[in-house]
Amino acid sequence: MNPDPVIRYFPETDTLAIELRPWPTAQDGDPNETGGQDAGEDLVIHYAPDGDPWLWEIEHASAHPEHITAALGQIRNRWRTTA
Repeated sequence: MNPDPVIRYFPETDTLAIELRPWPTAQDGDPNETGGQDAGEDLVIHYAPDGDPWLWEIEHASAHPEHITAALGQIRNRWRTTA
């Protein structure tokens, strides 16, 4: 699996999906069937079965640069601890 984060933008809904890390291959479950928890205005955080955050879903992304910045910070912190 590609270790690089995946970022997808859906212009029709102005939604940005930012994978903080790859889906853990040793875990059961389907990443397409994970629910999420509201974590702020227009922010839903999806968790992998291991309990760690996997994906940030930012609704109305163009109005929330603070969420995008925070997600990138999470990726940077994870990279620093695994590099």
